[in-house]
Amino acid sequence: AESDTAHGASMAIEQINKGGGVNSADGVYQLELVTLEAAPTEQSLASDIDTLVGQDVLVLLGPDSNAVLTPDNIALLLDTGLPVLTPATANSLTDNDDTNSLFRMRAPEGLHSSALAAYLLEDLELTQIALVQTDVESTEALALFENELIAAGAQAAAKIQLPAGSPLSPTVQELGGINPQAVVMWGAPGDAVELLEDLRAAGWEGRFAYRHAEEASRSGALPDALGEGVLGVTSWSFGYTGDVSRIFTRDYVQKYAAVPGPMSVAAYDSMWFLSVALRNQSVDANTIKSRLLNTTPPTLVQGILRPVDFGNGDLIRIVMVYELGPGGGPQVVARYDDGVLLTGGAQGAAEVPTPTPTPGPPTDTPAPTATLEGNYARVTVNRLNVRSGPGLEYDQIGQVEANELYEIIGRSPDFAWFTINFNGQVGWVSAEFVTVEGDLGSIPANELPPSPTPALSPTPTIAPTPDLAITQVQLNPTQPIPGQVFTATVTVRNNGGGAAGAFVVQGVFQPGPVIAVANIEGLAAGAEIQAQLTGTLANSGQWTASIVADETKVVLESNEENNTYNLSYLADYPIVANQTNQQITANTEWDLYGGTNDIVWDGFNIGMVNGAKIAVLSGFTYENSHYELINPAQITQTGLTTEQVTSGAIFGIITAEGQRAIMRVDNRQDSTIFVSYRVYN
Repeated sequence: AESDTAHGASMAIEQINKGGGVNSADGVYQLELVTLEAAPTEQSLASDIDTLVGQDVLVLLGPDSNAVLTPDNIALLLDTGLPVLTPATANSLTDNDDTNSLFRMRAPEGLHSSALAAYLLEDLELTQIALVQTDVESTEALALFENELIAAGAQAAAKIQLPAGSPLSPTVQELGGINPQAVVMWGAPGDAVELLEDLRAAGWEGRFAYRHAEEASRSGALPDALGEGVLGVTSWSFGYTGDVSRIFTRDYVQKYAAVPGPMSVAAYDSMWFLSVALRNQSVDANTIKSRLLNTTPPTLVQGILRPVDFGNGDLIRIVMVYELGPGGGPQVVARYDDGVLLTGGAQGAAEVPTPTPTPGPPTDTPAPTATLEGNYARVTVNRLNVRSGPGLEYDQIGQVEANELYEIIGRSPDFAWFTINFNGQVGWVSAEFVTVEGDLGSIPANELPPSPTPALSPTPTIAPTPDLAITQVQLNPTQPIPGQVFTATVTVRNNGGGAAGAFVVQGVFQPGPVIAVANIEGLAAGAEIQAQLTGTLANSGQWTASIVADETKVVLESNEENNTYNLSYLADYPIVANQTNQQITANTEWDLYGGTNDIVWDGFNIGMVNGAKIAVLSGFTYENSHYELINPAQITQTGLTTEQVTSGAIFGIITAEGQRAIMRVDNRQDSTIFVSYRVYN
């Protein structure tokens, strides 16, 4: 089907094939994009998967929508055994993927919420922020944003959640009475426009943020005059002024006569990343999945794709906050990578740091002193390798020094490498470590040289070297308790043929970070040792720790790529009651824990008694829920209607005794429900 995702992927594939295709271990391949006649829906995805698998595809691209990716549909995708590249942003999308098959092409929704909250709270220094939601699909995004406010010590001035199609006039009146400094909106574009128009007509002058402001402006739903000053957040915006981003936007507009959106860029980058991952590799599903997780991070249009740092299938975690101008165009005001503000982010500048050059002896290629004609690359690191082709697998043919200037004579199709005139021959340098002086758009694309084939030669005698790898990490307790000391037992093995000297094992645990270090005196070839890391966590949550052997890189190893072990874990407080699939019949009143009844089920509705409270929660699974998600400030209802008591629904509860609890409806059959719940101490 025609879509932004298909357009971005198609443009990348066309460029890859024009540059010679993909040189794999099995031969040279041309990529082909196989599309469906219509975008998949929640109901059609099963048959759509069968259609694509029947055409012998090796990678699945999509679905684009969070709504399509239900647990059942995710299971169907995983059952194919194929790698799945999706631009969907649901926060828990990759949490239960034990097969490493799901790859998220854009930052998760939580980082979008985090970036927007950080910009409002820290950059604009706003404290009175109201939240409005008018669609079910945005429940997770709102909850994640509110969690960010709470984590920063703030609280929403108002939280208004309306069913789709509800009148907005009462909301305008409520917000007018509060007069917040900012309103953050999730919902359909028409609702956002109506709410903003009515607020402005009522005299409200605060800041308005809408999750999909740029898309609403591009589609014409948000008028330019009304939209001026509206904030939005996205994984990529055509308002980002990075060099490669500008070239991509120009090429996309020329090809499709349309401005690219975040889906286009995500698909474009993913196809180029796929081509890099396939170089010199066998073309099969398992190899592709492994390479997508472990390939050296390339710099593409969105920024640096570095799944090896995340370990959960996320390819990139860059998010941009933007502001709409008087003509509806976005200007990027802040960029974040995995929640960290990037330097130069306010102008969308590149985040690669420029080290202070180390002066060296005069070179044979002096920098021109007059006005430059043509395009030049200025080296921004102390010393940069020049290679025979665009990749680390090509031979090194020399080096260039900091601040030296070389004429650019071409580029790779993805702008990741430039060719320079190096001592009379063509050399390739990484675009990540140079700045371009000239017109980047005028640099022609080079045909890529053949992948290097190692020549047969006698095997040299090499001194045995160590190879440190972490084989296992065990937590005690397996579920750390906030405020109590935990221990991580890290097993390190030397797989190499040489002994390793002294080194450090370091673990970075969340939330925090909590950094724990153990010193190892040395490790013989083939030997194992256990290091003990201890720490104390401040809060509950689903987290990932990064544990590194030889964190300071003092041991020269035969393989430096296997030193990191990513450990996912749930930190949570102790529970005093844990029930699974308990049957509750009509007209039952029961006590979760503590001796006082909390809930009444009449066969249709849930009522709370003896001061107990309840609320519907979303944005996570029952298995991944934890103590901090049950916020007493949000658990304020005295009952739920029959429409809210559905299979799979998750409720936060404050019991009659004041304890936090979480409950899931496992099934509902007429007037009988089956529930699982746990109560915290």
